[in-house]
Formats: sequence, C-alpha cells, structure tokens
Amino acid sequence: MELNRRQVLKLAGLATAGPALLAACSNDKQAAGDGSVKFEGWDYEATLVQQNLDRFTQASNIKVNYTPITSAQYVQKVVAEFTGGGGPDALYVYDDSLAAWVEGEYLQPIDGLPGVDEVYASIFPGNAEAMTYQGKRYGLPYYTDSNCLIYNAEILSKAGFSKPPANLEELEAQAAKIKSQGLLEHPIGLPAQLSDTWWAWVWGLVFASNGNLFDDQQAPIMNTTDTVTKDVLTWLQNAANKSKVLDPASLQLLPVPVDNAMKANRYAFTIGARYALRDYNDPQKSKAAGKMKMALVPSLDGKVHGTISNTRMYGLAKDTEVKDDAFKLLTYLGGLDANKQPNTAKFWFQERGLGFAYKDMAKDAEVNASLKKFADPAIYAHLAEIARPRNVLGVAWYTEFETEMHKVVQGVLSNQVQPPAAVASLAQTAETLKKKYS
Repeated sequence: MELNRRQVLKLAGLATAGPALLAACSNDKQAAGDGSVKFEGWDYEATLVQQNLDRFTQASNIKVNYTPITSAQYVQKVVAEFTGGGGPDALYVYDDSLAAWVEGEYLQPIDGLPGVDEVYASIFPGNAEAMTYQGKRYGLPYYTDSNCLIYNAEILSKAGFSKPPANLEELEAQAAKIKSQGLLEHPIGLPAQLSDTWWAWVWGLVFASNGNLFDDQQAPIMNTTDTVTKDVLTWLQNAANKSKVLDPASLQLLPVPVDNAMKANRYAFTIGARYALRDYNDPQKSKAAGKMKMALVPSLDGKVHGTISNTRMYGLAKDTEVKDDAFKLLTYLGGLDANKQPNTAKFWFQERGLGFAYKDMAKDAEVNASLKKFADPAIYAHLAEIARPRNVLGVAWYTEFETEMHKVVQGVLSNQVQPPAAVASLAQTAETLKKKYS
C-alpha cells in the first residue's frame, strides 16, 4: 500500500519521537480534563512565561496549564503528543516546522478569527509570509529576528582593528591576527552541534552574499546556478582547517555554550541573532558587557549584504476542544490588545530584547530607548530591512533537509567532505525528499 503525504509525516514523527516518549505523552490532554487550555513551548525563560500567563488568567479567568519542554527535544515531544492523541491546545511553532505540522494535521488555520486580519496588516510582510502555508494563516507572532555578526570590540582594538570585517576574507584575516598575537587561540565560535532545529548562521552566510540554496519553486540550485553555498562552505573549511581560526569545538557546541563563551571573552566573533546582544551587554550576566557590538554578516565580496530572518509563532491545535479560550490566549500572547497594542511582544523586547514582528514598534520611544542600551539602532534596523526568510519553508520536507544539511556541514568543517561534494549531496537530498513527499 502506498502512503500519502500526511501518513508519511505522521510515521516520520513516530520514528523520530520513539515509543517511550510517545507512550509518556499519549494521555496528557485527557489527564487534564478541567477545561483549562493546555499550552506548551520550548523552555526559554519559563519563569517569565508563567508570570505572563498568570496575568492573562487574572484578566480573563481562563486557566492555562503550561508545560515548558527542553528546546532540544521540543519538536520530537510535540510530534509524539500529537501522534498519540495528547497534544496541546495552543503552542509555540517554529517556522521551520509549520508546513510539516500542517500536513501532519496538528494545526488549524486561524483565518476569520477575531483580530487576525488586523494583526497581519500590522506586521512585516516576511513574518506574515512565514506564518502562512498554502494561502492560509496558522500563527500569531511570538518573536522574529535576523542574524548579524557579533564581535568583541575590545579584542579587535587590541589587535589593531578599528572596525569589523565587511567580507569573509577580512573576517579570517582579523581572526588570524588575533590568533597570531596570542589573544585567542580560536577567535571564531559557531554552534555546529547536530540539532533538531535550524542552523541560522549557515543560511545567514549564504544570504549575506545574495545566494540561495533553492529557487522560488523550491528546486535545489546550490549545485547548479548558484555558487554561493559552495564558496561559503569553502571558506568555512579553510577557516576550520587551514588558518584554524574557527574553533574545532564548534562541532560539539549548541547556541547557549557559544553565548556563554562570548560573554566570557573567549571568542572575538560569532554569527547570531540580534537579541543576543541584550544578554551579552548585560553587566550582571556578562564579563564582556559594553564590548559587544553588532555588524552586517560579512559577505564573500563585501559589496552586497543580506541576512536571514526567522519567525516564531503561537499556533492553534487542530483538535483542541477549547478553541475559543485557546485563541483568546493566542491573541493575548501574539496579537493586539483592546488598545491595539502588542503588549506581549513589547514585554519580551523590554525584558529580553526579543525581536518584534510589529512594524509600529520600531517607532516606539520606550523600545528605542531600551535598544540603545545594547545595540546600534541604525544597524539593528538595517538588518531587519535586508533580512529575508528561507524560501523553502513552505515544503513539508524542509525539516528533514535541514537535518541532513547539518551532517554535511559538519563533514565540511571536519575536512571529511569537500565543498563540491557537499553541495552535490545537498541537491541530491532535496530531490530525494521531493520525490518522497510528492
């Protein structure tokens, strides 16, 4: 018997999650049974999330049963819950996962629900696009961000540099001088441990040089008409194995350890989200506070620039039995209040510097006053202007491609795979997945 696309997705979810995790999750929703909204998200700042949810409950009398899930296991556990019939009513959704989760019948569209049109008219087009699948809207914005080069200005100054690099050759040269002067053994750190979420920095490097891995029809072009991916991989391989300015420990690093290393002055450069600067420049959390700056992601030639954007959203489960209350929660978290203000979006920016999807927030005096404490507002805004989402998010096989890309890039960094073979492998993976899901 030939399986259809939805059956493939559900079976893939079962295989990823594993039987023990599935069994543990299968009856969670039935166990609640008290009319509360079951809400799940990855475990970023769970205490602050709970405080915000408590305010919602006090104002609405709607109970929320909140469960934070370890980020590294979030996708797997949610898939296991939905597959086993015990999924949440409302939840965080990666733009990476949206297409697969819609095709897996985990989420329902929110078109026509109160305030949705107004929200989508108020946010940046790229964020609206990222939350839309096959013409239907599936989310309200949690946060958005774009990647930048983050650098330690003090370390650069000690090495004799007054400004950050504009191209990748300059980045390697600056890092090599820092290394040769004994300031740091490996000046560049990147999070390159295998993960079930995307590697923003890879896409950011490609987009910085106006490259792409796919055309607008989601056909792979990294091995044919677009040479940027191969050239970026060549640079990465050289930085890791010839000049050795890229830390080999990156292969075992997730984002948080990289963040900690930057805050401890152990790296001069990384590529990360703009909001990281909020934490990096907090004197209560960082030894590098006041030294950390953002710049455009270096491109191959230094003449063109771009970067990657991402959108995290709040979604509504397809089989929720408390749809009205769950959507009221989504509106509180990701929508506009009675005064047409995105209160929770502003809360997250003020508390942790998370990027916002609402256009008018860029004009907010309080927002700009907070921004100036940790970043250059002009560079921050320019990064948002040149950022673009991945054009392959609208295919159900994207997450599987991303997983394979991690392995290929690791092979390049460890000098086990050469860049021409790497892009050929990525193209073949994409073609194979397209056939699998056709």
